[in-house]
Amino acid sequence: MRIGTGMATAFDRYFADLGVNQAQFRLLIAVWREGGREGIHPSQLAHHLLVERSTVSVLSQRLVKRGWLQRLPGPDRRSHRLALTAAGGEILGQVAERATQLGEDTFADIGEEQLRQLKRLLQQIEERLHEDKP
Repeated sequence: MRIGTGMATAFDRYFADLGVNQAQFRLLIAVWREGGREGIHPSQLAHHLLVERSTVSVLSQRLVKRGWLQRLPGPDRRSHRLALTAAGGEILGQVAERATQLGEDTFADIGEEQLRQLKRLLQQIEERLHEDKP
């Protein structure tokens, strides 16, 4: 828990000048990866991110107001999908480039085999968390 909190805090400081925090970045990249041009339903996004639907709702409302996400109509009047806007794609590109550098700096002293093992373990944990999530 402390590692995740510490990494999120470092991310937030590192990207403060762009006006994006770690939670917003995670949501933007998930919309881009999982939704593509068609967008993604907020409940699917919540499942993918392992967060509550209300968390996605609050975050996405802020990102819609900033012009980084758009709400697309769903199959009925009560539903919608979230998709990246051009401005959202632009900020995501800026952040992703710098996030890659931050990751490289963070893990610079860890060997390749250790990183592969860490990635495998984290993937196993994530899979387990998705299994336990309704």
